[in-house]
Amino acid sequence: SGFACAVAYYGGGMLEAIAETPKCEVMAHFGERDSVLPVDGVKRFAAAHPEVEVFIYAADHGFNCDQRGSYDAAAAALARERTLQHFRRWLG
Repeated sequence: SGFACAVAYYGGGMLEAIAETPKCEVMAHFGERDSVLPVDGVKRFAAAHPEVEVFIYAADHGFNCDQRGSYDAAAAALARERTLQHFRRWLG
């Protein structure tokens, strides 16, 4: 694939690709109140891909963007720490 790892925030397009197999180590962050990507779809994705680290936060779509009204500082900080751990693990 050319990638050692990947991290997705909000996961646009992931449900459409649910039948595909990731070609690198993947982590994904979702908001449980996301109206763009409903949490039931996220749970289906997680069940189909136990090899993907999926985290669901008590937050809305866009929780990581501090320029949006849906920004959630606590969820963003936790997602960032998990993302950095993922990169350290797979990239060194």
